[in-house]
Amino acid sequence: MNQANKNIALSDSESLIKDWFGGANSTNLAEPLSVGIANLLQIARDNRWVILLVTLLGCVAGSIKAVSEIPIYEAELTMAVEPSTSASSQSSVFDPYAFRFYETQYELLRSRSVAERVVDRLNLTERRSVQRLLIAPSLFESLLREFTALTGMQLVNRAEQAEELPAQSAAEIAQKKIWLTTIIQNGVNVTGGEKTNLVRVTFRSTNPVFAAEIANSLVDAYIEQGLDSQMNRSQQTTLWLSQRIVDLKESLDEAQAELQAFLLREDMFDSARTSQITTSELQALNQEYLSAQGNFDELSKRYGARHPQIVEARRELNAAKARLDARSRSISASRLKEIELARLESDVQANQELYEAFLAKFKEADLSASGTQVASARVVDKALPPSGPIYPKKQQIIITWTLGGLLLGILLAFLREQLDSTFKSGRMIESKLGLPLFGIVQDMGRDFNSVERHYLDDKRSVFSESFNNIRTGVTYSNVDHPPKVILITSSVQSEGKTTVASNLALSYAQLGKTLLLDADLRRPRIKHIVDSDHANGLVDYVAGMADLRDCLSQDKSESNLFILNSGTTPPNPLELLASERFSNVIETLRAEFTYIIIDTAPVLPASDAVVLGQLCDALLMVVQSDRTTHHMARDAIKRLAASKVNVDGLILTQTNIKKGNPYQYGGYYGYGAYAYTYVEDKEVANQKRSL
Repeated sequence: MNQANKNIALSDSESLIKDWFGGANSTNLAEPLSVGIANLLQIARDNRWVILLVTLLGCVAGSIKAVSEIPIYEAELTMAVEPSTSASSQSSVFDPYAFRFYETQYELLRSRSVAERVVDRLNLTERRSVQRLLIAPSLFESLLREFTALTGMQLVNRAEQAEELPAQSAAEIAQKKIWLTTIIQNGVNVTGGEKTNLVRVTFRSTNPVFAAEIANSLVDAYIEQGLDSQMNRSQQTTLWLSQRIVDLKESLDEAQAELQAFLLREDMFDSARTSQITTSELQALNQEYLSAQGNFDELSKRYGARHPQIVEARRELNAAKARLDARSRSISASRLKEIELARLESDVQANQELYEAFLAKFKEADLSASGTQVASARVVDKALPPSGPIYPKKQQIIITWTLGGLLLGILLAFLREQLDSTFKSGRMIESKLGLPLFGIVQDMGRDFNSVERHYLDDKRSVFSESFNNIRTGVTYSNVDHPPKVILITSSVQSEGKTTVASNLALSYAQLGKTLLLDADLRRPRIKHIVDSDHANGLVDYVAGMADLRDCLSQDKSESNLFILNSGTTPPNPLELLASERFSNVIETLRAEFTYIIIDTAPVLPASDAVVLGQLCDALLMVVQSDRTTHHMARDAIKRLAASKVNVDGLILTQTNIKKGNPYQYGGYYGYGAYAYTYVEDKEVANQKRSL
């Protein structure tokens, strides 16, 4: 029992990992991968209807979604966008930042101002159908439209009503314009090529004609806005230049008047003429001085210092020098006036040049405003109503949802399998409980009315062979002292313990004189499946109310099998079974029969099995497949172990062999009669040898 308790105490997480990767009987994760894959496939096969149902639901849900989705149409327009040029500027220069221009145009196409122009151009605020064109229809309308498309039948008349729109206030019109502008902005998409100047403008709507109308109007509004922007810039430039020219003309006139007044006041000419006159005078005076100097030098060579000609020549030289110095001093005195004159003349010249430059720009801007500008965008292919929607893609949606349903079904199947704490296979029961499995009894379904005695119908069947395997396992569990008194119990009721006890007694009857004892004094079952010649039973015999021969019945179909029913229902079953008289009865029956099979109450509801386990040679616990949980079986084993009653083996009942894998259930049922005959002959021979 110590080893059993250790195995029972295995953690649930470790058991879960073992079940998942290698089956319930795995002791490590190194088991062949094929076994783990087989287990996974088996889980999918066992839950195939759940997977199929969820997949079907996914397909139906996908179909409903595909039908209910609002069809979206996309109209596409192609246009060429180039930087603006003028007739006077034909030179082209590479611009490494040209991409900024195109990004700017994309944003302009998506701008609110362009969308507002579209609303105004198409007069959308006054069109009563625009709301139906922009707002997606309801689910009911979508289903009606799909039904009409498939069958051609129109269930509801959708004719437009002829009444006019009620008068709208200015606030309502403004609010509606804002709403329409937002809708158009959200529906526009602009993309451009990497190697060309072509731009794709698309607009999405629930109506194909309206989508094309908006796309074309959007580009027209964009081009119109560009031309208006150019015209406005030219007009603003012309207006600014005209104002500046007037100001410059006034400044020029003021500078010229100031210069003229200075010349008149100072009795001067302009600076160029004054410089010319001064230069001529200085040259003449200098020439006169040089001539007098030459004449004086010539006379000094011939005459003395007091000669009259020398004196006259010296006087003329001094007079020329005085005139030259006087004129030089006079020119130096008038230098400040000349500087002021030069400044005034410079102001006049600067104002004149600035005035002429602005006048030239004004004429150029005037020519540009007259029509020399070149449009930067032109339509290459206008938008046409699309032939079909771009969304939804119904087949893709249905396939996606169907695959999603399939994956969800598989996930639910594995989740259900992992959350299911019942026993599915022999390998699982051995791994979870740590006890040997003596046999697996298949589920006979509802085709057999008396499954408790089905062993007699065909002793070579798979069902009968399973009880022979149980008999063999019990016999060889203790070769030196084969068990004679065998107790059959279960965790709770309705797990098939009476069926096991009855058919196992029929199997043991093939080897020798066997007694089937019904010790389930609370809910006896054997008296309902075996005809008895006596009304008395075990309780009457233990109480001394009847002899054994008046309680014991021989089976009518198997001469070696005797049945002892429970008899009269006692008020205190547990006290009766725990009495010394009952212990003496068991010893008496040991001497009378070769094998005794006892059917008793379940362990958890009652303590009968704990008491009877002290008197028996072997205790077999029945576990029902797909019903008994791990905790129920463990609690039952722990309860028996607490009273020092060992569970010698387990029997898994009501298993679906067709549903499961024979390897998973720990046995090969296809050997049939050969295995049965061989085991039977061997056990008969052993029994005869022991006798």
